[in-house]
Amino acid sequence: MKRLRTAVIAIGAAAVALSPAAVAHAAPAATVGGGSGIVIDNRSLCTVTAVGHDRGGRLVGLTAGHCGDVGDAVSLERNRRAGTIGRIVTKSKGWDVAVIRLDPARVRAVRTVGHARIAGVGAYPQPFSNVCKAGRTTGFTCGPTLLVNGSRSYSYVCSAPGDSGGPIIDRGRVVGMLNGSLRLAGPGTSIACVDPALPVYTPMAATKMTDILRSLNASGLVGAGFRTV
Repeated sequence: MKRLRTAVIAIGAAAVALSPAAVAHAAPAATVGGGSGIVIDNRSLCTVTAVGHDRGGRLVGLTAGHCGDVGDAVSLERNRRAGTIGRIVTKSKGWDVAVIRLDPARVRAVRTVGHARIAGVGAYPQPFSNVCKAGRTTGFTCGPTLLVNGSRSYSYVCSAPGDSGGPIIDRGRVVGMLNGSLRLAGPGTSIACVDPALPVYTPMAATKMTDILRSLNASGLVGAGFRTV
């Protein structure tokens, strides 16, 4: 009887270990937030601006529109084992903005990625105020805003290809999205930042977050009503 009882207990333990709930809990979770590096359609490297929910309660992330097209699969650069974590579902007309619908079964949304912490959306600061950006290529760097012109801003902050979509942060609030860098007159090219310690690069170009959200809200598409986690 004792031997039989031991066998029954062992079988019960095995059943718990292999139950669907246990397997789901053990599945790798992709931690995603503003500043996370992403791979789009296995060809483009970009950065997440911020993660949150839209007015429909869907888990979504934002990135630069030029990073991919509607329908493209998105994976996490540093956790490819997690597989496809979402797909681009919206590209804002007239704006370099894309909305990624994230899979809540695979994604754990966070406010902090490295040195970048996002606790809401804020207004872009006035010229000569310092802002910081988080990007998968050049990391977390800061510098002064040089010019704010309508929805666009230019700041002397280190950035390079792959940082596109990265959050511009001011005092814990995401105030903009990195879309590229200022192009030089004449050749029409820009100088990417190789190292923040080497201050020879063209200023970073960004779009105000308040204007991005206003455009998304007016569209009524997935991403409208976006609010950060």
